[in-house]
Amino acid sequence: MTKQICIVGGGISGLCTAYHLKKKGYGVLLIEKNKNCGGNIQTEKDGDFLIEWGPNSVLRSPHLIELLDEIGLINEIANANLTSKKRYVLRGSNLQALPTGVANFIRTDFLSNQTKLKILREPFVKSKSNEKESVADFFRRRFGQEIVDYALDPFVSGIYAGNPEKLSLKYAFPRLFELEKRFGSVIKGFIGARNENKIAPKFKKFSRTLSFKHGMRTLVEKLVELLRNEIKTNTEVSGISKSENGRFQIQTNDEQTSNRIFDAVVIAAPSYAAGRLVEDFDRELAENLKQIYHPPLVVVVSAFRREDVNFDLDGFGFLVPKVEKRRILGSLWSSVIFENRAPAEFYLMTTFIGGVRNAELFDESDEILFNLAFEELNDLLGLKNKPVFQKIRRWERAIPQYNLGYEKVVDSIESFKMENPGFLFCSNFYRGVSVGDCIKSSLTTSEEVSDYLRKNF
Repeated sequence: MTKQICIVGGGISGLCTAYHLKKKGYGVLLIEKNKNCGGNIQTEKDGDFLIEWGPNSVLRSPHLIELLDEIGLINEIANANLTSKKRYVLRGSNLQALPTGVANFIRTDFLSNQTKLKILREPFVKSKSNEKESVADFFRRRFGQEIVDYALDPFVSGIYAGNPEKLSLKYAFPRLFELEKRFGSVIKGFIGARNENKIAPKFKKFSRTLSFKHGMRTLVEKLVELLRNEIKTNTEVSGISKSENGRFQIQTNDEQTSNRIFDAVVIAAPSYAAGRLVEDFDRELAENLKQIYHPPLVVVVSAFRREDVNFDLDGFGFLVPKVEKRRILGSLWSSVIFENRAPAEFYLMTTFIGGVRNAELFDESDEILFNLAFEELNDLLGLKNKPVFQKIRRWERAIPQYNLGYEKVVDSIESFKMENPGFLFCSNFYRGVSVGDCIKSSLTTSEEVSDYLRKNF
């Protein structure tokens, strides 16, 4: 008899986990409480403008390209334009291109001579990170405060909308933690890892940053199409219990799915929802999951006529360090990064407000936030006229923060999995927040499910 797995949550983690398990021959039911799957991946078409309300792109990786090849999306890939390799950071009143590579950091006027000496000295710094070091403390120790202020802080805002003083190095940036551990230096580690992980020829035609011709929803829609008989939307899981034979019973608000029995369960919902679902199994884990902070984030999309923008938009966009005391976190130049995001005579920009830094701005009115975004962009880019249109989207709980103390979450999850075999997790609060992390985690999770079923049934 075919083994049955229930996946709770239809974001990218749940969809990919369901796809991999179906491919292995298992029976799968994915339950999503909303009308549509996709979670934070939300693409909107407004006339000839293509808007991303969630992730704008995904980083190239072997597991990503292999998935896209399997499901027939290789020809739908949109490579980022070469100009988008340039990243700007605000320093003083000016946007300055952030140097790429150690040599460029040394040559640039962006940094002081004192900081350049610290970069050159970094391979010889003998100290190593303890497992409870913040991201900021790590960079301060190895590179100094200026790098924390003008390279790390804006970078962290771009990924987590978070605070590097609070984020855990080991969990928020595990690769850096491992590079220092293995090579004794971040710089030596990057050189060594680059030599170990050379790009296979078949991947070289894809840029490091990818999307799709019709936006990030393309991936979601393809997975939904492949899983159309295994997905139940508009259905909320209210409880999970163990049956007498060790299997799992799911309670929902839908008669067809409620009280069904499954051989394994995967929670692919956000941490606050996962916490409610494991309460009857493990109160400590439930509390740890509920306490993961998700800062609020506002996304404002603006379209400007090209002749109204004085700044040469020749990059990915810009990020704003905390020390600059601005009201925005940064802005992506969406129509510069990828083709066909806006008509030729327009620029499309995506500006971020709130996050950990300015969470209080989330509750301001649309009008205030529209004006705020315009005023900041105008001050930095020299805009001649107001935007042709502006649109707004609010994420009340945006990105989970892997803050100091996050080891309690990991330890309690691992303990829970030992105590409740067949009950697993795959979500952006566990094993990485990015789309690429979630796709990679789905492969690991599907293997864990498969191993459990082989050994126990």
